[in-house]
Amino acid sequence: MERTEAEQIVKAVKQGDRESYGRLVEAYQQRIFRYCFHMLGQMQEAEDVAQDVFIKGFERLEQYQEGTNFGAWLYKIAYRKCLNKLKRAKTYERLIRLFMRTAPTVESDRVPDVEYNAELRLAILRLNPEDRHIILLRIVEENRFEDIAEQLNMSYAAVRKRYERAKRKLKNGLTEKEGESDEQSRSLSY
Repeated sequence: MERTEAEQIVKAVKQGDRESYGRLVEAYQQRIFRYCFHMLGQMQEAEDVAQDVFIKGFERLEQYQEGTNFGAWLYKIAYRKCLNKLKRAKTYERLIRLFMRTAPTVESDRVPDVEYNAELRLAILRLNPEDRHIILLRIVEENRFEDIAEQLNMSYAAVRKRYERAKRKLKNGLTEKEGESDEQSRSLSY
């Protein structure tokens, strides 16, 4: 959906045409879900958070400033929702470990319509949430650095630099994994 079309729909919704919001949901639903999945790593949580993003977006539509990118505004909401979910999950995991003295098991969800590479997914999940956010928006969602900078209230240069660092961390995480599997295969062949 083009920026001007999204702004026209937002204007109509603000003027009382609430049903038009469904068009915005349809236009951004898959992208927001995919982003949430990559941030959280689990399909069910991503679905829940994506739904919350659109509800929050509708409730706070009056706060959207005309002339800004509506998609970037939604991603900003999604980022905050994902961070909150990750923080709650971390607290929950600590409590479980404290009371059960065992580490929780991690479910492996497969997501339809999302390119799936287990090593890449794990490497992305090892990044801190801020770096993960920048990588996902730039690579997966193909957002411009300007839009990412607007969402994070950072300069273009700062976002660009963090992106390069995060990309290096991601690449290093993948090459370390390859190195481990090479060592394992060598030790098995002896």
